[in-house]
Order: sequence, then structure tokens, then C-alpha cells
Amino acid sequence: MIRRGCPFTIAPALAVLFCGSAAAAASETPCSALPGLDLPDARILSATPQTEPTDHCRVTGLVGGKIGFKVSLPAAWNGRFVMGGAGGFVNVDANQALQFFGERILTEGYATASTDTGHAVPNARDGAWALGDWEAIVNYAHLGMHRAVVHAKRVIEGHYRRPIDKSFFFGCSNGGRQALMEAQRYPADFDGIVAGAPWLNWTGQVAAFVAIAQKMFPDPGNLHTALVTKDDRLLLRRAILARCDALDGLHDGILHDPTLCDFDPGTLACPSHTACLAPEKVAAIREVYEGPVEDGARLYFGFPFGAEDLDAGGWGAYLASGAPSAGFPNNSTRIGFGAMRYFLHHDPNWRHDDHDWRRWREDVEPLGRLLNATDADLGAFRARGGKLLLYHGWADALLTAHGTTDYVNRVHAHDPAAASDVRLFMIPGAEHCTGQRVPSRVDWLDVLERWHDTGVAPDELAATRADRPGSRKLCAWPRKPVYMSGDARHASAYECR
Repeated sequence: MIRRGCPFTIAPALAVLFCGSAAAAASETPCSALPGLDLPDARILSATPQTEPTDHCRVTGLVGGKIGFKVSLPAAWNGRFVMGGAGGFVNVDANQALQFFGERILTEGYATASTDTGHAVPNARDGAWALGDWEAIVNYAHLGMHRAVVHAKRVIEGHYRRPIDKSFFFGCSNGGRQALMEAQRYPADFDGIVAGAPWLNWTGQVAAFVAIAQKMFPDPGNLHTALVTKDDRLLLRRAILARCDALDGLHDGILHDPTLCDFDPGTLACPSHTACLAPEKVAAIREVYEGPVEDGARLYFGFPFGAEDLDAGGWGAYLASGAPSAGFPNNSTRIGFGAMRYFLHHDPNWRHDDHDWRRWREDVEPLGRLLNATDADLGAFRARGGKLLLYHGWADALLTAHGTTDYVNRVHAHDPAAASDVRLFMIPGAEHCTGQRVPSRVDWLDVLERWHDTGVAPDELAATRADRPGSRKLCAWPRKPVYMSGDARHASAYECR
């Protein structure tokens, strides 16, 4: 239904110009006039015409004096809005909708927006902004995104002078956590949401990061060399494949369902054979797979088998050595140590080697209530017709896939009817948010839109890869792709069972 009258509030002088007649009401507010929009508790800082990749208006704004947001308004608007999430601790220029889908977002006419959630820092792995600032943590947790969404919508409707037809969200990693927060806490914000590889249990994953670091880097004075070396990881990888690669009917170096693998790292302990691992290395490896435990109780999940040999995207970048920066050996320690120093202990000098786990649950409980997107009740979101599409790579070595499958299992257990509105697709062999050596490319936005437009939930998808031909079948959880016959490089060789 077309909204009557002036569907937004602008400064009085502009109101006369743009809302004074039916003809004016049907026109758009020029890009140059958008700073005159009257936004409650927000202001537009700039609005500038752009020509690449297509004609659009780029708007920057500020909510509550702290929460920065950006909106891109294509000249040929298709009536739809896509909000992009942000990874890590969030940085000023993040818009995962643009990062993942590229120019087509604007060239196909989607309005899009992003937010820094209240801290304009250049590096998403830098959490120092949270030190002693509870308001900033609340904004990062969920409120900053919601407030930015509300005002981005006002800017969009203020510019085009008509309501948004449908609103969607796309995010991966911390952006996936933001996606779930929107569905759980702000069910009216979006019609459809994509949550990729979500950092949904923020505190649980931090516990895993720190526990692994304690085993991998026991000496705080040496954060350059992991206890488990590249050669160790290759030995481990070969042993896992020897034990489990054929369980899916293929000898292709990919564990299609790593939950079937019962490999025991202890079989590599010296002196079992000439190629072996010292006991402390076996203990570090067990920590990765089993997850942190305190007083017999598991604090969070471990990681599936599957990314041991990879540097970029695997254990090298995320769990062992391989991507050192700013005094941290890898990305998980930079995120995990940052969370402990700036969010939990408020101590920039905190060290992982002397961390005491005995009060972990009590210590993180306030942060968990705020940051964890683990609520299995999606009734309010679903009641509005909302659709939630999740995906996760089985070989993700940054955020464990077990957390995502557990969450969707709990959503479906809470209300079995939720399976019609909440779908998860696991990607065999894919790493964090994407995949290097397997078909993992899916146009998740297209899948979500078709689902929302037709009402037909996706049961099977075909993932492709950019560098070579081939595809792989993906199945709506809990079904899994099973190789049947034919060319294993094509999705048609598999069935969902």
C-alpha cells in the first residue's frame, strides 16, 4: 500500500518544497537535500552523488552522537534494502553485503547500509575501544546495529519518498552474530536474514580461543611459534584422512561429515611409531577438538576435523602460527586476548598463561547476557513472516561449526514448526565464511529472496567455485549430502539424506 502524504519528517523549508503537492510527494528528495532530513536523535553528516559502480547517493550519518552509519541509495532503486554486517570487533568501513556480493548490490538497485556500531576504528581485530566503556559494549553487542537500521530506513524512505518493500540482512562471523541478534531481539527490523558462520556464543568461543592458546603458546614470551608446527599439522592431517576420508564413499581429501570421524589424536603420541607427537602436542591438539573444560564441565564446543593443514583459512591463520600481527600469533588470539583484556578484565596487561578458569562462568555471565545470540525462541520473528537462513563451513577453524548446528537443533526443538522458517546449510570442507579448496559459492541473498517471495523453503542448493568447474550439493540441516554415483565433482552425484 502506498503511504499517503509526506512519509518522513524534514526541515520546514524543505517540507514546503517537497511535500507541498501530490506531484512533489511522488518525486525523490535530491541527494544534496538529504542533510535536511529531521532524524530523531541522529543527523546526516554528508550526502554526495557517486557514479561508480552506478549512479547512487552516498550518505553518512551519526546516531546519538556516537553510532556511525552509511547508506548507499541507487538511482534505479528496486524497492529493497540490504543491511550489511561486520566481522570481529567491527570497523568503520565494514559492509559485508558489499564485500560478499560486490557491485551487484547497487547495480541491481538495492539500497544498502552499514554501521560501526559506535566506534570508528580502522581495524576490526582491535578491541581496545571497549576498555572501561560499557555503553560502547552495549552498542557493539546489539543496540548500535538496531539504532543504525532504524535511521538507515528513515533515510531510504526519506530519499525515495515511499516505503521499503522488503528489508534483508546479510552478515558472516560477527556479522552472523549481529544477524541472529536482529532476529532474536529486534524481530521487526528485517523480513529475511542470512547468518553465515555466526559468532553466536561470543563468550564460549572466547573461552575456546584462550584455552587453545594456553596449550599452543604456553610461553607468553614466545608468541611467534606454536607448539604444534606445520609439519605436525601435516602429519595430523594425513592420519585423519587415513582414518576417515573414505567414510563418505570418496577418497577426495574432504570430510563431508566430520561428525562421523572418530580419530583419536592419542594414536600419534610418541613412541607409537617413528612419525609421532610429543605428549604436550597431543594435549594441544585435543584442546582444539574437545573444547575447553573446567571441573569436568565443558565450557564450549571444540572444532570439527578438517582444516589442520591449511595456513590461510585454517589452523595456520586461526589456531597455530601463520598470520602474526601486532604481537599476536594468529587471528583467534588477537580476538580472544582482546576480548579478555578489554571486555572482561579491563586490563590491557592481562596474560593468557596465568588465567584462572575457576570463576569463568560467574565472570562472563554479564557479558554473555549481552553478547551471546543464543536464544532459541524465534517466535516473534517468524510470526511476522521472517525467514532465517544460516550457513557454516565444516572446516571453519575460527568459529566452530558445532555451535551453529547445536543452535539450529535447539531452535527446531523449541518449536518443530520453526524448521519451515529457519534453515541451515552446512558446507563440507569450507573454511571461515568461504572455502578455498571446495565448491562453496552460493548466492545467499538470492536464495533468501526467492524463499521470502515464493514461500518455498530451500531444501537443496548447489555450491560452485570461482576458479574451476564443478559443484557440490548442500542440504538443509539435519540432512547431509551423500555420494551416490557418477562424477563426484558435480552436485548431481549426491543425494540429501
